[in-house]
Amino acid sequence: MPIFTITTLACVLVLWSAAAATAGQDCISAWKQNPVSQSCKEYSNATSPDQVVPMVIDLQNGQCRMTVTCENQYGGGVPNLSRDIDMDALSSVHNCNGYLQVDPC
Repeated sequence: MPIFTITTLACVLVLWSAAAATAGQDCISAWKQNPVSQSCKEYSNATSPDQVVPMVIDLQNGQCRMTVTCENQYGGGVPNLSRDIDMDALSSVHNCNGYLQVDPC
């Protein structure tokens, strides 16, 4: 009986860990599926270029925090800093001359 309990507990922990890891990737996966993600890159600050800012953070409340620089019509980049977007809306985000928005441009 104790071996069964330990095995069951171990399986539950493994499944829970896998589910937690998958949940953390949901925002990233949803963002990468949107073609707009190809026109955006990681944000870097000129005063501290070595500081890494994650592009997408899963806020665990159905929202994703976007911190990216998106290409505008002139080939430059427009910072989109700490923009919170519903995970379900990531598939309909548009790059409007460098600015991310859910509504069409």
